Amino acid sequence: MLGTASESKKKIYQIIYGYWQSQCLYVATNLGIPNLLQSGAKTVEIIAEETGTKAEKLYVVLRALAHLGVFAEKPGRVFAPTELSKLLITDDSPSVGHFLMHITEPNMWDAWRELENSLKTGKVPFELAKGQDFYSSYMTENPDSKRLFNNAMSFLTNEAVEPLFEAYDFGRFKTVMDLGGNQGTLIANIVKKFGCKGILFDLPHEVETAPNNLLKYGVSDAVQVMGGSALESLPKGADAIVMKYFLSVFSKEDSIKVLTNCREALPADGKVILLQTLVPSLGAPVEYPDGTIPGLAAVQMMITNPGGYWRTEQEYKDLFKASGFQLEQVVYTGTSLTVMEFSL
Repeated sequence: MLGTASESKKKIYQIIYGYWQSQCLYVATNLGIPNLLQSGAKTVEIIAEETGTKAEKLYVVLRALAHLGVFAEKPGRVFAPTELSKLLITDDSPSVGHFLMHITEPNMWDAWRELENSLKTGKVPFELAKGQDFYSSYMTENPDSKRLFNNAMSFLTNEAVEPLFEAYDFGRFKTVMDLGGNQGTLIANIVKKFGCKGILFDLPHEVETAPNNLLKYGVSDAVQVMGGSALESLPKGADAIVMKYFLSVFSKEDSIKVLTNCREALPADGKVILLQTLVPSLGAPVEYPDGTIPGLAAVQMMITNPGGYWRTEQEYKDLFKASGFQLEQVVYTGTSLTVMEFSL
C-alpha cells in the first residue's frame, strides 16, 4: 500500500529517532518535571513557571514525550504523570531517572560525538572530547556528575539484589570484599542479608559518600571502607571478592593485573564472584527480558574507558584462566545479571 513503511524501514526510523527521544527525556528529567507532577496534573504554563522555561517551547517537548507515553496530555495543555514518568522521579531514592541523566548528560553526549574519531585513533572518546579521564579527574572535578553516577550505580544494584540473593548464597563466606563498590550499596545488602563482614574497596574519591550510605542500611560497624587502586594492591582479610561490572572498565591487560592482585589478597580457598551482564554469544538473543542490550551497552563502556567493555561468557572464562583462576559455576539469576564464581 502506497505510503506504508516496511517493518525494516520502521525499525531504521526508530533507531534514527533514538537520540531525539533520549535528549527530550533528559531535559524533562533534569528540569525535575517528573518530580513536579507527583502531586498531580499541571498546565504547561505552571510547569514552565516552576522550571524557569518558556511555556510555548516547553509545550513542544512535553507533547512529544506525551506521544511516547512518558506523560499524558489532557485538554487545555495539561500534563499528567504516567507509570513511565514515575520511574524518573529523582527526589526520593536512586532511580531510572539518575541512570538516564548519567548516561545522557551533555558531557557524555559530547563523548559520543567522538566515537568515529576513536575508532580511527584508538583513543578514548570521553578523553578526546573533554581532555580528561572520566573516572578520576572528571568525576573529581564535577560533583554533580559524580552524584548522578553514584545514584545510577546504586539504582542498578538495588534492582538486581533480590533475584541475585535468591540465586546465590553469600552466607558461606565470613568476609566479602566488594571491589569497585562505589558507595557500598551492594556490600551493604550482602552484609545485611547474610550476616557476614564486609570490606568496601574502591578509589578514594569513589568511597567518599560510602559511610553515609552504609549508615542508612545500618551496617556501618560491619563494613570496613578502604580507598586505593586495584591496579596496585588489594587489602587482605576477605575470603571472597565480589566484582559487579568492575572488570568492564579495564582492558585485558589491566584486568589481568586486577585479578593477579585478587589472587594475592585471597586465601587458598578464596573465591572471586563476578557479577556481570554478559554479551550474548553469536546466535543467542541479543536483548534480555529487562530490555538490556549488552552489545550496545558495551559501546557505552568503550566511550568512557580505555580498553574496557562488556564481554561474552567465554571471554571472561579466558580472562580468569589467564590470571590463574578456574571457573567453579555459572549462576543465571533470571535478570540481565549473571554470577560467575572462580576459585584459585
